[in-house]
Amino acid sequence: MLPVVFSTVLLASIAAAQPSTNATCSSSFAWSFNSLRQSPCLIAAYLASVCDDGLFMVPALVDNLSYYNGPSVAQANACACSSVFYSLLSACAECQSGQVLTWKIFTTSCNTVYSQVYPRNIPLGTTVPHWAYQDVTVDEGFNSTLAQLQLDAPESTENPQATQTALPSVIPSVAAAPKRLNVKDVVGGVVGGITVLLVFCIAAFLCIRRRRKAVASSKLVQTPTPYPSTAELSHFSTIQKPKFYNPADSSTFPLLTFPDINAGRVKRPLFFGNTVTDQPPRYTGAPEV
Repeated sequence: MLPVVFSTVLLASIAAAQPSTNATCSSSFAWSFNSLRQSPCLIAAYLASVCDDGLFMVPALVDNLSYYNGPSVAQANACACSSVFYSLLSACAECQSGQVLTWKIFTTSCNTVYSQVYPRNIPLGTTVPHWAYQDVTVDEGFNSTLAQLQLDAPESTENPQATQTALPSVIPSVAAAPKRLNVKDVVGGVVGGITVLLVFCIAAFLCIRRRRKAVASSKLVQTPTPYPSTAELSHFSTIQKPKFYNPADSSTFPLLTFPDINAGRVKRPLFFGNTVTDQPPRYTGAPEV
């Protein structure tokens, strides 16, 4: 097999004004292109250029026995030792019917390897398919069959942080620290809850007070009645009608009174047809001798 030495690829960047490639992929590998219709060869050139002053070229393989070699000790960097760059470069070799090295052999000169992560910012002008983040340590290399099962996943684009949260495989994973509570948010929530409760209590108090006033006012107001009540009618019925004078009925005689001529005596009425007078008592018995 004839290797395309990684140093040769680096030297090719001198003549390139931007990330580029002259490799041509077979039409059967159209699935490997990103949404910008860029081949995996050109996407790999973009990722490698981040660690090479923005200039990198991926040359075409000579024949089907050729392959892309890994970086040397001097050329090993975060871009070249990333499994994302390795997967893209492997897909570039396969789409030209070339050979592919295993992940272990490709990273022989890397002191730090980055599995399933691209540790730099994705450059402008390209997007990285999700299949490039596959775990290449499972089969010790790139698996194009597995890659085609991940075509519906979203692509990664330029962002201010690394495209994945995974750490390099040589660094032990660290559990994420628990989030600290925001004291301002807690205090604001408590104050807001108390305010709402206070407003509700005041509204309820005013409503009850208004209702009590309405009930008290209704008790004080007397509704006038246009007709006399039953009690009033019964009172009128008990009033005696005036009687006209009747000589045969002494109760119709007018009542006569005389001025009091003797102090201390009781006034007695005189009636017509009666001879009762106010006289001192007399002796009415037989005369005594």
